[in-house]
Amino acid sequence: MQMFFNKKIINMNNNIVGIRIKEGREKLKLSQAQFAKQISVSPQAVGKWERGESLPDIFTLAKIGQIFSTTDICYFVGKDPCSCSCGCCECCS
Repeated sequence: MQMFFNKKIINMNNNIVGIRIKEGREKLKLSQAQFAKQISVSPQAVGKWERGESLPDIFTLAKIGQIFSTTDICYFVGKDPCSCSCGCCECCS
């Protein structure tokens, strides 16, 4: 999936996004059901994201970023914000 962000196209890999969501959720010690409730989705949706079967929409991804205390889209695409040259990070702009 491609996402247009900050005048650049960002490629999103379902598996990497899913891994990041699972890592963040587990770091907060939340079950899929608890996490799903916080972002107003079903636990099944969280499971699909974590398995790389689908992706959250941009609004849900923004909610997830708030919960994980990150506004950096590079976190979800699996790139190091200091070396990705995406144009969306402070260090890349």
